[in-house]
Amino acid sequence: MRTKFFLSGIIAMLLTAPCMAQSSTSVAAAKDSTSATQQLVQSLLDTWVIDLRPSPDAEPYLKDFVLKAFDAQTLKGSFYDTPFANGRIHTAWGKLYFAFTTADGSGTYFHSGYLENGKLSGLSFSPSREFVMPWTGVRKQ
Repeated sequence: MRTKFFLSGIIAMLLTAPCMAQSSTSVAAAKDSTSATQQLVQSLLDTWVIDLRPSPDAEPYLKDFVLKAFDAQTLKGSFYDTPFANGRIHTAWGKLYFAFTTADGSGTYFHSGYLENGKLSGLSFSPSREFVMPWTGVRKQ
């Protein structure tokens, strides 16, 4: 009887060992992923100069984009001299994507973009003013 329980215990250990190893590997991968995300976000936090020219042949129209903080999936800062709301990031596709809203007397503006090779690319959309504006940005010197 003791041998039977002993063998059952050994078999149970052998069957669960791969799951336990996989679990600790998953935890380590999650920590590495969190660390990588934090590093990506830290690389975004800065003051950027955004070129909002209305067409490629227009003169540059430059405005600051200030990214101040990131906490619990919330990005904080200001764009076009206006504090933004609803700031979020996404990193699962190998780039750092972000989105946020701003508002003024004419309504809400929806903005999104991504960081790639040290530069920002994005779009701003205003339903009330009926425009979509592509923009690019670089770190402020």
